[in-house]
Amino acid sequence: MGILGYILLMLLLGVTLFNIYATATKKKRETNNAAKYNALFAPIDQSILDLGKEWKGCPTKRLITENEEGIVCVKDDKRKKAVIAWTGGLKEFSYSSLEYAQHIDSENEEKIIVCIDGENLTINCREGKFKKKSLTSKFVNKMAKDFVDYINSIK
Repeated sequence: MGILGYILLMLLLGVTLFNIYATATKKKRETNNAAKYNALFAPIDQSILDLGKEWKGCPTKRLITENEEGIVCVKDDKRKKAVIAWTGGLKEFSYSSLEYAQHIDSENEEKIIVCIDGENLTINCREGKFKKKSLTSKFVNKMAKDFVDYINSIK
């Protein structure tokens, strides 16, 4: 076994140690992320449940913005009503009052505009904190498009 063999052995040993470390810390990372996610959406979910018990168990779509703010859309097909809620506010509306939802993606910002009874509700998803081609921006962009598709499915 020559010098090349020892180099390969050390390289494989390093990769193996890194994999062991990543596996050992994975559960802790997942637990921390789940706690952060639940803490983000708990007050929003509570504000929706304060409207009445009939919202419990309805289909829900969640959005996390670049600034780690949560937005929730819940629809109730039986009553033909929906709610869009965020930290500090909510908007309840009937299916017939929804005019459109639109996703706008420019170089510096990304937002969702929901028009209800002629009134625009603007949700800022990305404000240029991260580069447009970064992994975070791509993730927020995908979530925003899914959120708009979900709102438009209400019609």
